[in-house]
Amino acid sequence: MKRVKGEYWKVDKETVKLQIRTTEEQAHLEEVLPGWMCISYGYAPTTSEDIYVFEKSFQTEIDWTNFLNSDKVNQTIEMKEVPND
Repeated sequence: MKRVKGEYWKVDKETVKLQIRTTEEQAHLEEVLPGWMCISYGYAPTTSEDIYVFEKSFQTEIDWTNFLNSDKVNQTIEMKEVPND
């Protein structure tokens, strides 16, 4: 799977949402994101990309940091934080 771009934002203290635009199949993304639930799906006709929004709750900030810094994620998803103002 080629590297994809992902944007994430924190909904609250524990919950994080992750949006990915890609031409990859959803099943390939779910392999990299175990435990994440796909809560929304869309399509961008101008780029022919699918848009997936995943959500997951993390018990601690350390759990989130470990996920964000994991080799599997860093090799597959270029993560960017979106401010939640």
